[in-house]
Amino acid sequence: MGMDPITVSIGSLVALIIFIITLVSIVKNPNHGFGGKLVWILVAFFLNILGSILWLIFGRGRVPRR
Repeated sequence: MGMDPITVSIGSLVALIIFIITLVSIVKNPNHGFGGKLVWILVAFFLNILGSILWLIFGRGRVPRR
């Protein structure tokens, strides 16, 4: 009862895309210095989807409306 390789690769691709979007968001965020950004990148990397969700909820800080 293993998973289909195509399903696994699609899931991995989605996770990679979400990680890249999170990474860009962290790097462009003006609310954190280098150390804070580095910590958030490590959190997003090691916790995968959960790390991205944590960034969206707690990490971004105030985002000004344009």
